[in-house]
Amino acid sequence: MKHLFRTTVMAAALAAATASHAASIDLTGKGFVTYGDAQSYSLPVNGLEVMAGPGQIDIYTKLGLGANGQLGNGLAGMDDAYDTPQANTVEGFRMSAGNEPNGVEGGWDREAWWDTTLSALDTSLDLTTNSIVFFFANNETGGVGTDNLAAWARLELTRISDGASLGFFEFTNDQDHDGVEGYGPPPIGGGIPFGDVTAFTSLQQDPVLADFVQSGGEVCTDATGFIVDCASPAAVNSFEHNLGGDRAAYALVLPELDALIAGLVDGGADLSDYALHVEYRLGCGPEAAFPEVPGRGGTVCDPNYALNGGDEKVFMGTQLREAVVDVPEPASLLLAATALLAGAAMRRRPQDRN
Repeated sequence: MKHLFRTTVMAAALAAATASHAASIDLTGKGFVTYGDAQSYSLPVNGLEVMAGPGQIDIYTKLGLGANGQLGNGLAGMDDAYDTPQANTVEGFRMSAGNEPNGVEGGWDREAWWDTTLSALDTSLDLTTNSIVFFFANNETGGVGTDNLAAWARLELTRISDGASLGFFEFTNDQDHDGVEGYGPPPIGGGIPFGDVTAFTSLQQDPVLADFVQSGGEVCTDATGFIVDCASPAAVNSFEHNLGGDRAAYALVLPELDALIAGLVDGGADLSDYALHVEYRLGCGPEAAFPEVPGRGGTVCDPNYALNGGDEKVFMGTQLREAVVDVPEPASLLLAATALLAGAAMRRRPQDRN
């Protein structure tokens, strides 16, 4: 019995190690909406499922988890995950020196960002055959107007030896840098169905209110795939994006970042001399003009934008590098775009890089 148990455990460990290098999703031919430098895929609308419960999350590279005991990535040259809020009624989450995982460990590690060397990322994801996909699990409280969350993210790829920046990328809702408020899916806010990421250039600035995207909640479409009010008689399809902390609602792909990394890998670059830096913000924060409502003798963040559930998760998986995302035919394009619009769970506008 002991021998059988040991064999089973070893086989399971080998399978887990193999799975960590396997592509975690296939987005080929799926619809997306472009937010700044990122293509956003609504997983529910595209009929995809990415689980991230206890144990399941360990096959991924973890950037932020509201889950004690699962924060370690276990690789030199890579940060562990940020410990995101687990409690209710938390207005927002911001990376800071105070919650930096592991402290600042070297030239690759930037304070108040999630960081990794490309060599560590290659060990985790196998960049020779895979490209990066970021996943986000939305876990807000239920009820009208309380299952949404404001979010934004930015990334930078740098060379460690001389500090050179190879590229700066944003997941933003303000496509044209005009500072106009744009919560929610198009046409209410930013986001371009099947948009061209090369048409966007980041201003490399910290975000303002208009950069944040409202993620989560229910999205409804009519028979043709257009987004409609869920109370409308025309609504025939309903897609929920507040799926909880154990299942991702959105997938983000940054084609320009992937191309840069692929060029370094294929060119035989020393991947230990390159670092990827990621910053994301969830819910209301120090940025001015977040919507507020009266409460507790003063004002509190509007629950439409607050981090009022906890246990949100941000993690990284892969798709095969050779996978090409084709634009579907018009009929399927409408449905995909529709949900992808709503699927913009963390998007915002180009802003700062420090």
